Amino acid sequence: MKLLSIAIPCYNSQDYMENCIESLLVGGEEVEILVIDDGSSDRTAEIADAYARKYPTIVKVIHQENGGHGAAVNAGLREATGIFFKVVDSDDWLAPDFTEKLVSAAEAHTADLVIAPFWMVYPENYVEHIRPWEKALQHVLQRNPPRTRAYGYLPAGVYTGQEYAKHLIQKPNTFYYGSPCNKLYRRDLLRKHSLHFRKELFAEDQLFNTEYLRYVHTAVSIPDIGYYYLQNGQSVSHSRVTTADILSLRRRVMLLYRDIYTELGIYPETRAAILRSPFGENEFTLPPLDTPQTHCCKL
Repeated sequence: MKLLSIAIPCYNSQDYMENCIESLLVGGEEVEILVIDDGSSDRTAEIADAYARKYPTIVKVIHQENGGHGAAVNAGLREATGIFFKVVDSDDWLAPDFTEKLVSAAEAHTADLVIAPFWMVYPENYVEHIRPWEKALQHVLQRNPPRTRAYGYLPAGVYTGQEYAKHLIQKPNTFYYGSPCNKLYRRDLLRKHSLHFRKELFAEDQLFNTEYLRYVHTAVSIPDIGYYYLQNGQSVSHSRVTTADILSLRRRVMLLYRDIYTELGIYPETRAAILRSPFGENEFTLPPLDTPQTHCCKL
């Protein structure tokens, strides 16, 4: 059994997947890297197979027909053997010691979830897709050079599941709480409760993380920033999603919050925040983490 399984969903990822995989190989034999070729039409499969031949005890490739990001993560989860499970997008990368810090925190506190801030990376040619309430951001991007900005909300520490849920509902629509990429999960919990990504146009990850709340007894927030999240203006979350799509999904999530927070015994005190959650701030309009570390980013 491996210590950590890392799933990398790939679709036509030939231009950047090597950078991603290379950043994960530092984990050595304790890590298994599951590269899921989601029906790519470029050299993704060829590159993935080459890594599997070179690192046969670390890299495993899963080839499947195109099913989308969530289906690719699910394929990785089915094949995972690690104690812990993590998702990394194929155009992102990690600092060399980041997975070690996530796992160490989980082991030290017997945590069901570990969460960390992350770097939001804006490439030089990045063009933001502006939604109706995001017009002000267009001017911000025009004023500022491309850069890497840190995002995070939960102070470092150890939290009960209820405490973590209370913090989450104050910023429910952010990448910080919604994305799987800055988190570490326990594989046995995912398997035991048959948790998986649903087939959705977008925000499959937010639904997944919301469902996982039910089973989190201990959550750990670490201060270390080691995940580099590349902003891709052509992704589904930036392009094809309409305001109606967003509001419809958020209403569904709100009802899920209601049920889960009732189960956790904290619904009365969080009811107002839950009712506000469909109309809360959007991830692209959030201020950066209060950190002096801001860098220009050339990709």
